Amino acid sequence: MVAFMAEFRAAYGNDIQLERVWMTAGGTDMVLNGSIYVTEPNYIYESLHDGALKKWSHKFSCIVMGYEQQFFSKRRAKVITDAVTSDAQCAAALKTCEDKRLMSRITSREELNSKIESGGNVKMGFLSQANFLSVQSMLSTKVEPVIFLSTGQLYEAVVNGSVRAALISGVPDRTNFTVFSTDVISPRAFQTMPGDHSVDLLRALDAVIVRTHNAGELLAAATANPPFQAVEVHTCRADNPGAVPFQAASTATGLLKDVLDSKKFRVLASGTLGNYPNWAQDGNYQATPMTGFWPDYMEFFMTRFRAEYGSDIVLERVWQTGTAGTEMVLNGTVHMTEPYYIYESLYMDQPKKWSHEFSCVVMGYQQNFFALKPAMDFTAAGPTCDFQLAACQGNTAQISAARSHQATFLLAGAVGLLLAMEGLLH
Repeated sequence: MVAFMAEFRAAYGNDIQLERVWMTAGGTDMVLNGSIYVTEPNYIYESLHDGALKKWSHKFSCIVMGYEQQFFSKRRAKVITDAVTSDAQCAAALKTCEDKRLMSRITSREELNSKIESGGNVKMGFLSQANFLSVQSMLSTKVEPVIFLSTGQLYEAVVNGSVRAALISGVPDRTNFTVFSTDVISPRAFQTMPGDHSVDLLRALDAVIVRTHNAGELLAAATANPPFQAVEVHTCRADNPGAVPFQAASTATGLLKDVLDSKKFRVLASGTLGNYPNWAQDGNYQATPMTGFWPDYMEFFMTRFRAEYGSDIVLERVWQTGTAGTEMVLNGTVHMTEPYYIYESLYMDQPKKWSHEFSCVVMGYQQNFFALKPAMDFTAAGPTCDFQLAACQGNTAQISAARSHQATFLLAGAVGLLLAMEGLLH
């Protein structure tokens, strides 16, 4: 709030004071009647007011931030054993070596920037200049972007060390890479024209979205399309779906009434006739039937929509690129966008929230950085601590010597055993 007020005062006057009005009950009513101008930004977007979604009683600023809730479980302790020599000094040295490798690992954006700042210019890999620009402000100015044509090339560049780290939407193979969040989530939602004409349709959309969330259908669509991953972003959440009722068909107005009368649900899709997109696991619209996460999610969506409003309603995708499709949404020629359209993008160089109406947010893409994971398991080098310490330290000569020593030891042992057996026989 200190940072916020500094920007606000710079625009509107240094003499403006921030006055907190402390309330535990009744404060919401004072906001809604204008006695209090706004809430603190820590108020929850997806909570209810008077038993209904807040999005139907409040207006919202751009989202300030989100809390990502985490599960956690007990980590298994790694036990270092040395069956042959029981050499405590070797075990301690191996632990020290492993700790040094852990120190080189990058597991957060903060660690990435810290390591970049400690050296000269550092190369990072991206699949496009736009991807770099989307996270440039949160990276050190010493980052030198390198653009690759495929994820395969991106992975190879991180493995061979030509780039220090890279950016990807989704999650790469955690076997080889440490993966850590950019701390940015890109939310996606159905988008419609503003005004009273879209109100009933938006209520219907919200009712479906809450039910797909509660039924775990977003996760089901993601699980069916690996390696696609999504984050549920809750701008609407109700444990009891009854708190988010469907708009009654008998009293439907505007866009919803048009859908019900025409039996056609016209949805803006990104592409052109004869040149449908193929985004692999995200959505292959060239396949028959269409495959991927977004087509699967729309099947879940339409199943619930038809169950409420009629099994004869047809989903009709209107393929457009550029601003023409957006204009068709804003004048109501097309009922809404597909749910993959970006919530926070601009239209006519202004935030979309000033020109569009939005359903509850369906999901978010979490962009991730990744870097090469240091090897930590050295058991393949040999059965004893000597082998594993040499492997950790990258000393191939020492490994060879240890193996030679072990082979000599085993040979000597075998000779001794044979001599002993010969003595018994005599």
